[in-house]
Amino acid sequence: MIASLHLGNFKAFAETQDIPVKPITLVFGPNSAGKSSIIHSLVFAHEAMRTGELDLFRTELGGGSIDLGGFGQYIHRRQVNRRMEWGLTLDTGKFSGRLKELLAPVTKIGLSITCGMPLDDQDQPLPGAAPRVISYTLEGDGSILLRMSRRSGNVMALDLLPLRHPVLRRLISALLEGFTTTGVVSEQDLKALEGHITEIVTGLRGPMGALFPKGLRDENRDEEAGKQISLFPVSRGNRQEDLARALRFFLPRALDELIQEVNRVIQKEINRLQYLGPLRSYPARHLAFAEHDDVNWYAGGGYAWDVVRRNREVREKVNAWLGDARKFSTPYELAIRRLLTIDDLGADYHAIVEKIERAYIQDGFPELTADDPLEEKDEVYELYDGDPFAAVSKALSHLKKKEEILSGIQELVLMDRRTDTQVSHRDVGIGVSQALPVLVSAYASREKIIAIEQPEIHLHPALQAELADVFIESALAGNGNTFLLETHSEHLILRILRRIRETAEGELPEGAVPVTPDQVSVLYVQPGKKGSEVLHIPVDAEGEFERPWPQGFFAERARELF
Repeated sequence: MIASLHLGNFKAFAETQDIPVKPITLVFGPNSAGKSSIIHSLVFAHEAMRTGELDLFRTELGGGSIDLGGFGQYIHRRQVNRRMEWGLTLDTGKFSGRLKELLAPVTKIGLSITCGMPLDDQDQPLPGAAPRVISYTLEGDGSILLRMSRRSGNVMALDLLPLRHPVLRRLISALLEGFTTTGVVSEQDLKALEGHITEIVTGLRGPMGALFPKGLRDENRDEEAGKQISLFPVSRGNRQEDLARALRFFLPRALDELIQEVNRVIQKEINRLQYLGPLRSYPARHLAFAEHDDVNWYAGGGYAWDVVRRNREVREKVNAWLGDARKFSTPYELAIRRLLTIDDLGADYHAIVEKIERAYIQDGFPELTADDPLEEKDEVYELYDGDPFAAVSKALSHLKKKEEILSGIQELVLMDRRTDTQVSHRDVGIGVSQALPVLVSAYASREKIIAIEQPEIHLHPALQAELADVFIESALAGNGNTFLLETHSEHLILRILRRIRETAEGELPEGAVPVTPDQVSVLYVQPGKKGSEVLHIPVDAEGEFERPWPQGFFAERARELF
């Protein structure tokens, strides 16, 4: 649903940037220009919603790859009296239920917050204070729908409700026509109610949640909070007062519902975020136990090996990459081996049977004494049933259960097809380790926002181009993923441009997924005097850029060749 991201006074960015997001979003630019700041802002929002903290350092998603450094570091130029702005615009086409009704006929809904330190009268941070949300704004099709600002007591007050906004006028009319006896509400009625609505707004407050206000309530009329009124009578002689009374009851509830529903959708979108850092790590040799104590399990890509271990379909797709002559062209194949087999349990089995035989033949199953080892007491008590054959049967049953448990522990190995030799993933080239988490993110994920820094790292040019087809397929052919890719790869973008051109001309090769310009966003981040800027570079149906590439399109190649 995300159409764009808004970001201001965050790391490299000063003035608020509008960053268009499409199913495939590519972020280019020179080193240290602020490309990764776009991805980090989403990780910031994910962690803030998870913890309720804004003075963030390490994050759950970012692992060791992202350290925001606290508010004093991620605020632009470390000027702690600045206000950071963060927001999203969503396409409402996929909205459903009550939220769709409340926002009709709006096509885009925007949410933005500002965060900062509480300041004294000299515009300096108060000693010992922590950053907090300062304001919250909803927009419908680019126009402010409502705005809330912080008050004492950790509450947000509604201080702007533009009654001319089509959504609000439609909402007020629907409330009055549906819950009063008035019939049709005229423009004259709405104009006459403006003063009453302003009065209603002054009493509306909302407690703060982790990152957004939790809703709205009318502090001046808490005694009516529990009332259930289905229809307000409207008399001819007291029409405006009766309409105002109905509106005072229903409008706060409708606005509360709107805020909560929008927040719910935003939170759901942000919780779809997956992050893969710029340096993928090797997991331990034994993948079945690799997750424990690994802070980079997700950001470093270790989890991807475990997905391949568990998911046969994904494993087959990765194996196709490993063996394809146009791709890795390696002799290796990922396979599953049991960590323990029935042979490993032989000693245990024989020890149990020997214990039963000794007890039956020599001792006749006497009562165990306090001097017997605890392990032996437990095992004989469990197996002894007054019948040696039943005891052996129980021993075999005990063994079978143990085998079932242990046989579920499976190990992922690489098999060298030339020699049928088993090797570890730690014994092959680094390109495989860097590419596998990228492939798994694309193949195994469904309806996720997948943010990857430098997906092309350690891959030769042909493979970088092949990755583009993987992203296109994952985004547009069923998995429904959205990719936010921070990259330096010329080959990646050239393959996407080629597929756009082939789609327009009807010349796509067999198996390739069609892609159109409105499904791709190409961004260029460049440093400026007032902070970095994000330039959107549109692409046409011919696979050409519609505006000049800043400083030339990968001009380095031309300089080296000529």
